[in-house]
Amino acid sequence: MSELFILSKNIKNIRRTKGETQEVFASHCGLSTDVINQLENEKTDPKLSTLKSIADYLNVSVSDLLK
Repeated sequence: MSELFILSKNIKNIRRTKGETQEVFASHCGLSTDVINQLENEKTDPKLSTLKSIADYLNVSVSDLLK
């Protein structure tokens, strides 16, 4: 499995576990819904700043998102 696949699935699973829509999750992370959608569907390689925003909101490290 690629790192992008793992990252995409982790973000989607975490968001769903929190019971948040892509819109709400994106807002909490300070990102656009399009960015979250592209990440969850493996359509983009995220910038480090994007990963940091998501990790900060989830109170985890960026490396935790890749496990």
